[in-house]
Amino acid sequence: MAAEDAGAVLKVCLNKDYAPFSFKKDGEAGGYDYLIAQALARKLGKTLDVKWYEKERRSRGPISVKTSVLINAGVCQLVGGYPLIQSSLDRPSGETTTLPPVEGMTPEERKQSISGSQLVASVPYHFAGLTVVFGKTVSLPVLQTLDELKPYKIGNRPASLGDLLAMAYKKGQLMNNIVRVDIGIEPLDALSKSEFDVTVVESHKFDTYRQENPATELRLSGMNLPVGLNLGFVTTAEHRELLAEVNAALGALLKDGAIEKAARDSGMTFIAPLDPAVRSGLGLDKLIQ
Repeated sequence: MAAEDAGAVLKVCLNKDYAPFSFKKDGEAGGYDYLIAQALARKLGKTLDVKWYEKERRSRGPISVKTSVLINAGVCQLVGGYPLIQSSLDRPSGETTTLPPVEGMTPEERKQSISGSQLVASVPYHFAGLTVVFGKTVSLPVLQTLDELKPYKIGNRPASLGDLLAMAYKKGQLMNNIVRVDIGIEPLDALSKSEFDVTVVESHKFDTYRQENPATELRLSGMNLPVGLNLGFVTTAEHRELLAEVNAALGALLKDGAIEKAARDSGMTFIAPLDPAVRSGLGLDKLIQ
């Protein structure tokens, strides 16, 4: 590609097996992050070139290094749908690794060990947080505070984020309400059978469940909890000029409703990003006291 043409292309890496955020299966591509990348490219006046990669199930390297080598190797300029947690941005000193599987690349092309880099985050475009889901036994129209869950049984997998929240809330105020399901059981399925009254799950998981079970009697409580993380794009220092353009474009897309529309079009509930953009943790500590 000629140098003057290269600037007209926006190369974005997306996880091919991360529905509902991004996916490519049987030649069909989609997902929330995919729609955001398309909107971003249009806003920047560029042609989108998505590089689909697979997360290695047995990878031992830090996520920041595994992600930054995609950029350092020239596979893409940005990686989308990235968790904006500080520990996921930092590069451990001296860490190197090989590329993850990338569509169109052979194992031989991925053998070389590449040095990782410190990742730099864009402004966030979505908050991936927890929500409370009501079962058939709950008559409350909406949930105003977690204190209102005292009469109800709260079911989750052990050590899930929802379970940890229920245990931590106000130093154990809801401990006696907790019901734990086996690790292989989907809490939303158990809730639909009235094995307990409510569950606390990631918002996107309920969105997916509702798409797969359109006749479900489960319903959102109306409460999105400030526990979770922002999602955004990441890159490395060499692409700071591009990142400035990306940030301006994302700000405009958030303002004009295009980001929220992308969520609706992908069947997801839009939750606006929360401050700070990059968190030091998931925010459970705010609900303990």
